[in-house]
Amino acid sequence: MHISQLQTFLAIAECGSFNLAADRLNITQAAVSARIRQLEEMLDVRLFDRGRRGAALTEAGRHLRPHAESMTRLWRAVSEDTFRRFSGRVFLRMGSQLSIWDPMLVEMTVWIEETLGKLPLTVNFDHDMNMHDAVRNGVVDMALTNEQPVGGELACVTLPGENLVLVADAPCSLGDPELPLFVNCELGAEFEQVVAAALPKGTAQHIFLGNCTMGLHYLRRRGGMTYAPLSMVREHLESGRLFAVTEAPEVEVPCRAVYDPASPVVAVIERVLKDFFS
Repeated sequence: MHISQLQTFLAIAECGSFNLAADRLNITQAAVSARIRQLEEMLDVRLFDRGRRGAALTEAGRHLRPHAESMTRLWRAVSEDTFRRFSGRVFLRMGSQLSIWDPMLVEMTVWIEETLGKLPLTVNFDHDMNMHDAVRNGVVDMALTNEQPVGGELACVTLPGENLVLVADAPCSLGDPELPLFVNCELGAEFEQVVAAALPKGTAQHIFLGNCTMGLHYLRRRGGMTYAPLSMVREHLESGRLFAVTEAPEVEVPCRAVYDPASPVVAVIERVLKDFFS
């Protein structure tokens, strides 16, 4: 199996067309068809149903897609890591386990550019990825996570935690007989335990989102309540667009930076962690 076959498979899945995938990859349609035929023969399944409206994934294709995405992502990380290790070029990749740290990653990116120059830099916002494994496998060089890594192969630096407050689109209290629907932004196992203990039993959870920005946008459009970082909602609270739910405890989510001490960019990582947070 060649990585080009998986890349071609994913291009068709995203474009919905062999022709459009050929244009995106800058190859002929015949080459696209040949790669998919070889992949289907190798797997002994049909991956696409082709019709007048384009190409649609079969059940086997839908099953393969997340695995193909993972394999191509890993290949990209391995190839970049090999290039960096033996070319001497600095290239930094950062990621975060929880969406509450996305703004921090952006601020770190700006700080790096202003302080260290415009070195090649990638910011990963895939919150479904296990960031400890991502660091171990070389997908990212440094990650912000709420969980302590197991074992001693990864370095871990404790950073200031994130304070979360329960906010709603209208004034209310946890002691009220009826509460707004709770929008759960799913911020890790520790968060879930604290929230389960804080919210009255039977509190309705209407929607689950892995992104605080999306959760707040939904709340302002449809109503409800959610736990969100104080830094994200302070302006909304001061302007009266959102309201702190009275009697609700604040929740602190721990923040840790993990990285491989054997990384070729360890000096850059440690400089960022030392100076950005000072």
